[in-house]
Amino acid sequence: MSKRYKAGVIGRTGAGDYGHGLETVYRDLEQVDLVAVADSDPEGRAAAGERTGAQRLYADYRQMLADEDLDIVSVCPRMPDCHADMVIACAEAGVRGVFIEKPLTPTLREADALLAACQEHGVKTAVAHRRANPYEEYGKKLVDEGVIGQLQVLRSHGKSDRRAGSQDLMVLGTHMMDSMRYFAGAEVVWAHGHVTQDGREVALDDVREGDERIGLIAGNGVAAYYVFANGVTAHFESQPGYPKGPNSRWFGFEAHGSEGIIALRNSPNGEMYIYRQGMWIPGEENGTWERVLLDEWEQYSAGERTHQSNLIIVRELIQAIEEDRPVRACSNGEDGRAALEMIMAVHESQRLGTRVSLPLANRENPYETWRGEGEGKAT
Repeated sequence: MSKRYKAGVIGRTGAGDYGHGLETVYRDLEQVDLVAVADSDPEGRAAAGERTGAQRLYADYRQMLADEDLDIVSVCPRMPDCHADMVIACAEAGVRGVFIEKPLTPTLREADALLAACQEHGVKTAVAHRRANPYEEYGKKLVDEGVIGQLQVLRSHGKSDRRAGSQDLMVLGTHMMDSMRYFAGAEVVWAHGHVTQDGREVALDDVREGDERIGLIAGNGVAAYYVFANGVTAHFESQPGYPKGPNSRWFGFEAHGSEGIIALRNSPNGEMYIYRQGMWIPGEENGTWERVLLDEWEQYSAGERTHQSNLIIVRELIQAIEEDRPVRACSNGEDGRAALEMIMAVHESQRLGTRVSLPLANRENPYETWRGEGEGKAT
């Protein structure tokens, strides 16, 4: 009989809530018993108890960690300002695996501290990135098999909605950074970013607190360029004012190879297309885009696919615990930090006016650094 695991959930109603279903994933995991939920908001806590069927409810997550002997904890809040404290508390309490909502943390300094604590206490980490679905796994397989020839360029897009620019880069771009690293199969060695506000270069006066407690940001336009150690290049863009109407299908990326292109859209719902020529020229009869449909994923409704992605992640987390190895089949904490570093590199490049090498020397929010420099000059 396989080992049974005890799980707990940390939510924060009104300040990130429970993320994208990280609290309900355990209902379909037979070897896991969800025993406790922590949430400082009484109504949110009660509602989460009903959704999850948790046996015990806590107002303080630290009390839950002290009272319960938990194997796995979901750190659910969508707003990341609390993630480091929550994960470090889990590690110190002896939790064996943590499932963390994206983005990992607001700063690299916090990500470093989170991962150091997990390393010290032997905690396995998994991050709720969207590459945990069959379409991205299949696309990666095709790239590795050479179906599109030599991988050359990855091009990704945010939703470019009301959050266009830096907000889009942080909240949704973390998925794209993780997916591009996954497809490239290498680390970013340098990056260059261009951040604008209504088409002009951002100024210190444009710096503001980002929504969803992501820290200081600036700009409603972002264009980023990355170079991986294996020579593959990558792009990310988010600009205001387009596309009009529903834009989830714009959210995604293309993998361009010497002999073809793979397009992945609207994850985790999943739209995948393949073009079996090295160059796509509108109007020319040198090929057509083919829609790829995977029965194993199409059997689920759009609303069910996030839950299925979460199941993939937690099953991999459990396997990593049992085999005493890092999470590999989806994003782990190191992957989450690497995605965050790609995001911060855009802003650090804009601040310095030049390309930047990774890993970044500045582990703080680049706009905090810039604001501090401005205040220093003013005095």
